[in-house]
Amino acid sequence: MKRIIIPILIAIFGLLLVGFSFIANRGNNGTLDMDIVKTETIMPAAHLVYANENALEGKYYLFKAKLTNNTNATLEDVTVRYRIPGFIEWTELDVIGELFPGQTAAVRCYPKFKDNIVDKMTESTEKAEIEVTWDGASEDDFVEEDFAFKISGRKEYKFTNIPANEIAGWADVHNNDDLLACFVTPNDPIVQYYTQNIQEKILKGESASVSKDPKEAVRFLMGIYNATLLSHMVYSGTKMMPESLQDVSKFSQENRLPREVITGNTGLCLELSLLYASVLSNAGIDPIIFLVPGHAYPGFKMRGQYFAIEATGIGGEGLGNIASAEDAFNTGQKQLGEFFKNAQQADPRYTMVDIHEVNQRGGVPMALTDDSFLRTKVDAIVASWNGQGAPVMETTSPVTTPQGNWTSTATTPSSSTTSTRLSFTAPSGWQTVMKPIPQLPILTAQTISPDQAVSISVYDIPTSSNEEAMYAISQALGNYGMQVDFQLNNNQVMGNTHSANGTFSWVGKLLRRNGKTRVVAVGAPDYLFQQQSQAINQVFNSIK
Repeated sequence: MKRIIIPILIAIFGLLLVGFSFIANRGNNGTLDMDIVKTETIMPAAHLVYANENALEGKYYLFKAKLTNNTNATLEDVTVRYRIPGFIEWTELDVIGELFPGQTAAVRCYPKFKDNIVDKMTESTEKAEIEVTWDGASEDDFVEEDFAFKISGRKEYKFTNIPANEIAGWADVHNNDDLLACFVTPNDPIVQYYTQNIQEKILKGESASVSKDPKEAVRFLMGIYNATLLSHMVYSGTKMMPESLQDVSKFSQENRLPREVITGNTGLCLELSLLYASVLSNAGIDPIIFLVPGHAYPGFKMRGQYFAIEATGIGGEGLGNIASAEDAFNTGQKQLGEFFKNAQQADPRYTMVDIHEVNQRGGVPMALTDDSFLRTKVDAIVASWNGQGAPVMETTSPVTTPQGNWTSTATTPSSSTTSTRLSFTAPSGWQTVMKPIPQLPILTAQTISPDQAVSISVYDIPTSSNEEAMYAISQALGNYGMQVDFQLNNNQVMGNTHSANGTFSWVGKLLRRNGKTRVVAVGAPDYLFQQQSQAINQVFNSIK
């Protein structure tokens, strides 16, 4: 009998072990599922917004991870972490104390990039890696995902973060309007310096923000306009402003920063608006940017009233001619009436960005460092306000070419010397200034395209050696924190100039006469060099 009972007991004990094993392990049935909603592009200019979950109602995040517990067990201390190789190391996002069977939880990622991300000049594709763990999970249980996204250059502004094929109306096109406030940089030392000079040289030291008198604020607004007028700033068009829902190519654009509009002396309508908003904000006035189909213009609000000016009246592709400050202001006010008429009818094509209101909601500007080289450019511009600016070189009559209107431009103000020194041909409408940087006397002249993409520089060095001339240029620019790499080939030279603003690629020619060497170089930022190669080659081939 015992022989029968013992095997039976062993069999029963085995069945119990199997049962207990099944009960103990049935919580591992199923999986923890994760769905990712990601942002396609991060704009460095707005990196402080992406880092703040409270900014702009938390709308701007890198990704949202939706976790669903499809197991039969309660998962404890569910931890979500992520990293972006090259930018952000492994960072813990959230710990969910308990995630019950069938329960769903969402975790958002607000990435904290380093401040130097605003130095990023070109777009790149990066990868975000996500890992989810919980108490008792083995490495085989970990949930791991990754996805690609883009980090643009600091100048790029996307009008919307909604994919083009999902845009249903103008409200979607203007989805990112608040982020324009990140491109308004009143605390930029270069903008502060420029504003200070406007107050001292144009407005004779008076500040419109102290009295909060709309009349004085209008005078300050017109003072900004007069500053751009006196420096012969050029309006370079309404390019890239969306005009229709099908105009996908205009749903993003590269904006010159206000400091670059100042020192480059040119700007698109939106870039001019960002400049005005930066100067107004620095002066303590509440700036407004008005957006309409195909155009943008700046203004301000004070004591419940709105004011605007047509910043493009300075010329170029603006009003068709150069308008006085009074005429530009009157045009702005007229446009303002039309704006509110359409806005009151709920036309989503007419929107405005109240910069200080957006700042209060967390839409803060990028931080920029001082730049001594740009300060010298501001000094040269300010000198022109007092009639002390360098003279603009005379040009001959336009010559029609397949690329448009080109103007023969001598590189010295005196025609008596042009026969023995290098000269070149530049497109009509390009601005040329003699001695643009007084502190850099070997830089005789600069010619810049209206869109600031291409520039021509003329150097005169007191040496009869091509090598010594190039080393003199390298040393002079090195004093401003730049590094010049070049390669000489007889009387031709090519190279790159590296600075905090990126890399500038160029080609040029040299000519020795009477113990001196002249260098004429033409180029563009490295990321635009190929795109602008036709214009660069045209200028290069014209150097004689």
